[in-house]
Amino acid sequence: MRRALLTAATVSAAAVLALSGCAAGPSFTGSWKGSGEHAPTLEITEDGAFNGSDGCNTMVGAGTVDAGTFDFGRYATTRKFCEGVDTWLSLAGTATVDGNTLTVLDRDGGELGTLTRAK
Repeated sequence: MRRALLTAATVSAAAVLALSGCAAGPSFTGSWKGSGEHAPTLEITEDGAFNGSDGCNTMVGAGTVDAGTFDFGRYATTRKFCEGVDTWLSLAGTATVDGNTLTVLDRDGGELGTLTRAK
């Protein structure tokens, strides 16, 4: 009986530590949006799949999270010309999260723009 209680307590403690460890890192999951007339949008699911739009072109792919950085990996995007639309989102390489702000970087680490977590 004593061994069973000790085992149950150990398993429960391990589960709590695992969940709190996950909560400590930034969450990329959810809906993100930019500002302006042709505001970019991005949706990232728990498994890293994403889809988005720069306000004209669409993008779809599956990324990975490593050390607090989202790597967009390889993805498909349309390349239509849309007057007055800034197509920076289609150049995404990685992203970081600070609070409710997603900063999108190109493959060289240069900042392309920011999106805000949609409420």
